[in-house]
Amino acid sequence: MKYLPVLLFSLCLLPCSLNAQALDLSKGTELLEEIPQEKIFVHYNSSLLFSGEYMYYKLYNLQAETDQLSKTSKVAYIELLGEGGNTIFKHKILLKNGVGQGDFFIPTNVPSGNYKLLGYTNWMRNEGTFFAGDVAVINPYLGDQSAISADSEEDSLLIEGNSGVIRLKETSDAPVKIIVENDLFGKREKVNLKLEGAPGNYSLSIRKTDSINIPKKFTSEDFTQLFKNKNQNSSKDSVFVPEMRGNLISGRIVPQTSDAKPKLAGNKLAFSLPGEDYIFKVATTNNEGKFYINLDDRYDTSGALMQVLGEDAENWTIQLDPLPNINAPDLEFGKFHITPEMEEWILDRSVQNQIENAYYSVKPDTLKALEKKEPFYVRQPTVYDLDAYTRFETIKETFVEIIRFAWIATNKEESRIVVRQPQGATNYNLPTLLIVDGAMVQDHDLLITYPAKYVKSINILRDNIFYGSHIFAGIVDVKTIEGNFDEILNQDYIKKVDLKLPEPTKYYFKQTYGNQSAEQLSRIPDRRTQLFWAPSVELDLPAEDLEFYTSDVPGTFEVHLEGFTSTGKPVSVKKYIEVTAGEVR
Repeated sequence: MKYLPVLLFSLCLLPCSLNAQALDLSKGTELLEEIPQEKIFVHYNSSLLFSGEYMYYKLYNLQAETDQLSKTSKVAYIELLGEGGNTIFKHKILLKNGVGQGDFFIPTNVPSGNYKLLGYTNWMRNEGTFFAGDVAVINPYLGDQSAISADSEEDSLLIEGNSGVIRLKETSDAPVKIIVENDLFGKREKVNLKLEGAPGNYSLSIRKTDSINIPKKFTSEDFTQLFKNKNQNSSKDSVFVPEMRGNLISGRIVPQTSDAKPKLAGNKLAFSLPGEDYIFKVATTNNEGKFYINLDDRYDTSGALMQVLGEDAENWTIQLDPLPNINAPDLEFGKFHITPEMEEWILDRSVQNQIENAYYSVKPDTLKALEKKEPFYVRQPTVYDLDAYTRFETIKETFVEIIRFAWIATNKEESRIVVRQPQGATNYNLPTLLIVDGAMVQDHDLLITYPAKYVKSINILRDNIFYGSHIFAGIVDVKTIEGNFDEILNQDYIKKVDLKLPEPTKYYFKQTYGNQSAEQLSRIPDRRTQLFWAPSVELDLPAEDLEFYTSDVPGTFEVHLEGFTSTGKPVSVKKYIEVTAGEVR
């Protein structure tokens, strides 16, 4: 990990050269030599999906040479791309120890067709490499099926045979074994499953096999060989930096008028993500007016506020760089087709999906709650909960009668809130930092004229705050009762940004039967074809026990494990079970 100090030192010395998450080639060559390249493998639950179904996926971000999980990038991107270049979805995935997860519900406006699932990090863009897997979508609710219609009956992909399913040979010498008590189960029956073998990080999908040929998915083993055949992109004139600390936001400030030639370097730019657990950052611009901001915490609010600090804030326009994007002009899409013979099968699958979606409210997934964040200032402020005092009508009266360590200074042009600093503190003659509901407020009159009855609390921090390269003469941190003060921040110099939210971590619903809590589910139809999805299987013991329940859908189900051992060895294991419509003796 010797490259980590090199990268951090370089980013500290060269913040001014960052643009669209990139460094000039002359300044980034050393990083290319020091930092191992990455590659991404995506395990997704199926390469054939219908409208009304979920695509579940897990990303493994690996060091290209060792196949061990990479800790360099903290963000990855995954998107579903159509043959015409249209993007169906693009997700931002936060990586923890090299892995991340997400899902996508296929809506009824996505046309039938052949698609590519792409996965990459910003660091991978230097080599022009990315994961690309085939996905076919059938949307029976749209009349136009020309994108996947076979030209003739000879193009039919129906498989003849007793079960109508191609069953791949189960792996016997894999580092991890899937052990099931038997191969035949009845409807709504509990299945005990054991994973036994090498420690590592894995994901497990249990899904009904399709009775037709579907696009081939790469396994972790196939993918390892394929990646080494990728061609390096040698036409670059800059180096994309890895997002080592989280989401990287970059852009530049531009003068409002072409006549003025203001100083571009050294301007301070404030970033606020309002809310209960707000995020506040300050960035400094370079000689070209460029800046970058790292968001190293998870966030679930998309509406951010950005503003240049100082009296001339209205003289600047803030322009953001776009999200990282992979250039993939030469993709070869799959050739999945449907034929008239598949009509009954397609109809049956569609009905099953409609039934499942009708009862989704009683079988929902749940979001993993974000960890509560502490304020960016580490010292304990003086807290004034206004409900504990006699309330006054105005903020000015409140500061006079209640707030001990701050006052409102007024001149002909404006009023400002000033913090009374401790005795002996250095006076830098700088303004106090005012934050209301997590949003920085430069125009203090907006709070001073705000009705005091709507304010919940006022926190006062008297010490000078050295934040990044900026100093504030104390902090006034205000919370309103409704928490919506940012709605009145409509000044021209404030840029409102709709951030791309990272995908939340979910706990996926697990169907159970045979206990009191599951009694109500026993009367609800169960037409699941995806019986189980576990994106976070960390086998750190010799064995791990899992369990799931079959549904009312009979057929052959594939138990599919993908992942990598702790030493970087790829693991791809499949096992099959049968679910019968009758009783199992």
